Amino acid sequence: HGPTSPISTLITRVGVSRADIVGDASIVQVMVDGARVTTIEALPAPLNERIYWDGHPTVSPDGNILVFASDRPGSAGGTDLWYAVRSGTTWSTPQLISGVVNTPCDELTPMFCGDTTLVFASAGHDTYGGYDLFSSRIIRDGTSFTLGTPRNIGAPVNTAFDELFPRWVGRDAFYYGSDQPTNGSTTRKDFDVFVLWLERPRVVSPRVPPSVPPSVERATVTGTVVHQQTQKPIANADVTARDIATNTVVASTRTDTLGAYAIDVPVETPINVSAQAPDLFYDDVRIVVPKEQARDTMPMQQPLQLPITFVLRVNFPTAIWDAPYPYTLDSMGMETQQTWQQTLDLLAQNVRTSGERLQRLVLIGHTDDVDTDESNLLLGKQRVGFIMDELVSRGVQRAILEGRSAGETLLPDRLKSESIDVWRKRARRVELVKVLRQ
Repeated sequence: HGPTSPISTLITRVGVSRADIVGDASIVQVMVDGARVTTIEALPAPLNERIYWDGHPTVSPDGNILVFASDRPGSAGGTDLWYAVRSGTTWSTPQLISGVVNTPCDELTPMFCGDTTLVFASAGHDTYGGYDLFSSRIIRDGTSFTLGTPRNIGAPVNTAFDELFPRWVGRDAFYYGSDQPTNGSTTRKDFDVFVLWLERPRVVSPRVPPSVPPSVERATVTGTVVHQQTQKPIANADVTARDIATNTVVASTRTDTLGAYAIDVPVETPINVSAQAPDLFYDDVRIVVPKEQARDTMPMQQPLQLPITFVLRVNFPTAIWDAPYPYTLDSMGMETQQTWQQTLDLLAQNVRTSGERLQRLVLIGHTDDVDTDESNLLLGKQRVGFIMDELVSRGVQRAILEGRSAGETLLPDRLKSESIDVWRKRARRVELVKVLRQ
C-alpha cells in the first residue's frame, strides 16, 4: 500500500449492540485510513457464532490462514485455538487445531511469527503461573494446519503473573502484555506493555597482518560406486568429500564408466565421502586418513552402494514425532555420528538432483509395537509429516511429496540375541521411494 492507502485489519469487538456483531465477542474487519476508521464489518458465520466468544484473530503472512480463539462447541474447554482457510474471498468453516496445543484451560491471543511459528498464551500447559506465552512450530500441508508441541518461552518474559498478547515488530522487538508488579511492588496490577529487545552483537574484525595458511597435506581416496540391488557399477555418479567439522566441500568428482572414483582429501581430518545418482538415493561413509598416508593412495575396502529405497532412521523416542534424539541410527539400530539434520541435508540434496525426472517422492512412516494400531498409524503419519516439513525447509518442493503411514504393520524380524529396545529402535523408521517419470 502507498502511504495514503487505507489498511484492512482484523480486530476483536466486545460488548457492542449491533445486528452484525454477535455473541460476547466477534471478529470484525476494519478499514483504517490515516487516523480514521472508515469501515467496521463483522465477519460472517461460521467464523462468528451467536452466543459464543470469538476473538483474537491473527492471519498468516501469506493471508491464507486465520487463527483465532473461541469457546464454541467442540472446544476442549475454555477458549481454544481454531483456524480457517481462505479460498478466494471467503473463509472455510473453522476447525479446532488438532494435536496437543489446546487444553481444558484457556488458549488465547495467538500471533503468527513469520511462516514457521505461532506464539500464544495458555493457562493449561506447564506455566510459571497464570497465563504464559508459548511457541509452537507451524505444520502446513495444503489446506491442513496444525501445530507442534508447545514450548514455554521462559523467563524473563514469563513470570508468576499473566502474560498475554505477544507481538513481534520487525526482527528485533518482541512486545507483550503483563500484569506483573513493577517499581518494587509485590501486588498484581493492571496490564502494561513490555518489550524485549534482541541484541545483535557488534563484531569488530581485529587488524591483523595477512597470513599464509600452512599447506594441508592430502591423500587420494579411491573406491567404487555400485547399485545396491544389482551390485553393478554406476557411471557418472556424483562423489563429494566434506569436512565434517565445518560441513564444507573439500573435493568433488564423478565416477568413470566402471563406477570408479579418485578424490583428494586432507589427512588427519574427519571427512564424509558421499555418492549419489539422480535415479537412486545416496550412500556415505566417514573416514580419517592417517598422516602416514599423506601423498599416498588409500583404497576403500567397501563400495558405496546406492539404494532404490532409502531407509531413514531418525531416532524418535517412543510416541514422539517432532523431537528426535540428536543422532541417526544405522541398520542395526546403533547410534551413528551423524546428526539427523546432516542426514536430511544429504537427502534433500539428493532429491533436488533428480530434477524433472522425479515425479513423486513417497515417504512411509513405520513405528514400533508400543500402543494401539490406531495410535501408531497416526504416529507414523506425524513422523512422516515432520520429515516432509524438514525437506521442504531444505528446498524440496512440497508438491512432489506423498506421505503415508504403515504404523506397526511392517515390523522388522527380530534378530537373534537382539534386545527388545534395539529391535524397537530399528522398527521406528521412514522409508522413501522415488517415482520417476518414464
